[in-house]
Amino acid sequence: MTQNKMAALGVVGVLFNIFLDILLGTLLLLKSKWTLKSWLNATEDLNFCTSTVDLWFLAIGRFALIIGAIFGIRLNPIRGHARLRLSRRPIFILSFGIIVYVLIKFLLSTECGHEHSFKVWLWCFFGHTCLFSLNLSWSWWTLSRAPLQQPVLVVNENQEVGSLLEQDGSTSQSDSDDESIDSDDSSNGSGESKSSKRKVTISRLLSVSKPDVHYLLLAFLFLLCAAVGEMFIPYYTGQVIDSIAIEKNSEKFHRSIIIMALLSFLTAVCSGFRGGIFTLVLSRFYIRVNKLLFCSIVRQEIGFFDKTRTGDIVSRLTSDTSKMGEQVTLNINVFLRNLVTALGVCVLMFSISWKLSILTLISIPIVAVISEIYGKYFQKLSKKVQNSIAKANEVAEEVISAMRTVRSFANEDGVVQEYAEKLDKTYSLNKKEALVYGGYTWCNHVLEMITDVLTLYYGGHLVMRGEISGGALVSFLLYSLSLGQAIEEIGDVYTGLVDAVGAAEKVFEYIDREPEIPNDGTSVPSEFSGRVEFKNVSFAYPARSESNVLKNISFVVEPGEMVALVGPSGAGKTTCINLLQHFYEPNEGDVLIDGVSVKDLDHKCLHRKVALVGQEPVLFARNLKENIAYNFETGCSTGPDFDKLITDAAKLANAHDFITELAHGYNTQAGEKGQQLSGGQKQRIAIARALVRKPTVVLFDEATSALDSESENKIQEAMFKNLGGRTVIVVAHRFSTIEKANRIIVMDKGEIVEIGNHAKLLANEGTYAKLVKHQLVNASGFNSDDNLCE
Repeated sequence: MTQNKMAALGVVGVLFNIFLDILLGTLLLLKSKWTLKSWLNATEDLNFCTSTVDLWFLAIGRFALIIGAIFGIRLNPIRGHARLRLSRRPIFILSFGIIVYVLIKFLLSTECGHEHSFKVWLWCFFGHTCLFSLNLSWSWWTLSRAPLQQPVLVVNENQEVGSLLEQDGSTSQSDSDDESIDSDDSSNGSGESKSSKRKVTISRLLSVSKPDVHYLLLAFLFLLCAAVGEMFIPYYTGQVIDSIAIEKNSEKFHRSIIIMALLSFLTAVCSGFRGGIFTLVLSRFYIRVNKLLFCSIVRQEIGFFDKTRTGDIVSRLTSDTSKMGEQVTLNINVFLRNLVTALGVCVLMFSISWKLSILTLISIPIVAVISEIYGKYFQKLSKKVQNSIAKANEVAEEVISAMRTVRSFANEDGVVQEYAEKLDKTYSLNKKEALVYGGYTWCNHVLEMITDVLTLYYGGHLVMRGEISGGALVSFLLYSLSLGQAIEEIGDVYTGLVDAVGAAEKVFEYIDREPEIPNDGTSVPSEFSGRVEFKNVSFAYPARSESNVLKNISFVVEPGEMVALVGPSGAGKTTCINLLQHFYEPNEGDVLIDGVSVKDLDHKCLHRKVALVGQEPVLFARNLKENIAYNFETGCSTGPDFDKLITDAAKLANAHDFITELAHGYNTQAGEKGQQLSGGQKQRIAIARALVRKPTVVLFDEATSALDSESENKIQEAMFKNLGGRTVIVVAHRFSTIEKANRIIVMDKGEIVEIGNHAKLLANEGTYAKLVKHQLVNASGFNSDDNLCE
């Protein structure tokens, strides 16, 4: 069945309902007597509690609203559907407002002394009005989602009305096709694909707790016992009052007191078990979310970290996941407890007095409407607060990680001021959040106070009429307080879950994000010879997709050969290293090792056989032995054989001597990012970390550019004397490193301009010769150790 046919059937159903509404309303107004006298009798009775004319006019109003909506979307489908979508909430509120009005009228009608047959007609009209008021919301929702004749704008309810209604009502069929949008598919600033973004809902948030269902069921059992105990305490309180003040019955008094004491003890024990289990679930939830998030983050492509601030990621791992865990598990506990309490209390309240119960329950739709309006606004505000906190954390993380630079420029006051400005923005949002929450709490408390006063007044009226006893009224008032508290806490639960959804949106965005460059290769060659080939490779970084860094690059590095990549800054040297490591994928062409594309190689196999030593290698806050053996897969992690592997790698890297001179040797702590070591020592530890895996291909990315002469000589010795038989690719800065390479590839503006050995390239007097000449002139003229390339 096509979409237009389904839409037509939906409209037919809506039309049938509204005509049925008018027909039944008129029948109930006239009491099935279609005469002029019946009309006159119906319109003459203007007593609020018995008149049905107002109910008939409500039916007319519902009919007019639906007919107006249908004509609106037929005259202008795009604008009409936009208006209907934006007015869903007001119609929902109107429907519940009518129901509250009818319930009040119903209670007042019970006080009128009319004959039974009249009340039957009147109460049937009440039921009809409530039913078709709910039908009004359903009809509005059906019309707002069904396309009629033309495609419809799919809009978000939070969009500005003006932006939806700016389009010309005379838009043609083809124009409306082009202008159709779906706000849920809009891409975000981080560059995630449209298909990867999922809307976070409360049900999605709760789904993370599925593995803890058995714990939750056990907690629910204790919760049920505690709630039942709490529910009967007000009942026996009323029994105590009746036995003392009215019946003067000592036996009933003592029996009620004993039962109350036992119920209190049972409630306390069950509440303790319930709280302990939910605390355990909180820990499990927090750990599970952090594992999912961290697992997803570390599997993202390198381009993701180029575009995303570290502080933003850390904020999601800390504050957002913590808020999610606390809000979800706490609110599951509170929601279940109050839901069971509210349902049980309602049953007991109706058993005491159904009239008082209806009066009390009138406040529930009002609370629901207030919570709905407040929740939508609070969710948006909560998301802004989380983003503001993340920005402040970004500043703090950036400053702390670069504290030496901040201190060297004496910019402590500047960074403090910048951090304070971010926090001030957060504080402004917090004030707005507090104001909104205060208004919501005020509305709930005022509504609760009004309900209590009306209940006490009407309850006293019923006691004086002899319909209930004084003790029953006390019990009902206690139940009313319990119900009000339960409803208020359920409203807080909704607010808390909405707040958690705001914090969870970015968390689930990262969890759901699929890496644009997946490491899903499966090829594991039995032997690696180390032949590297770049075949017609062109590449642009994702953050600068309009500018090609490499342009149709092709070259081959034979097994056991040492090749140097040189050229000015921005020539594309480091990009070649990144592509060979599969940090990125070329836009065109391919990068091959032994004839196999790097994207097809198993991720662990690739990085076991291809090792990288960067310009500023990062060591981890652990001892030197653990840094060298970082993720080193071997049959043993301790013992003499393992120590020998570490020592041999350190010797190849010319690091063994300085390590043994340290007070704790290989157990010396490197400090955060290796700050306890000098630059040359860090480089040699990084070389040892690469060589312990016995790689076939070793990559040096400007590994000697910032070192003194002695450290440079040590590292060059490790590179040239101890790496025989391995394929070595060096991004070189200095003349002393370049001249010993088997071949030199000269790059400029993403292209290869020259290839040859040192002597041949000097003889050609091309780009390479100019670079060498420039370095030699700087060295002799300024006595500097300037780099060959910037």
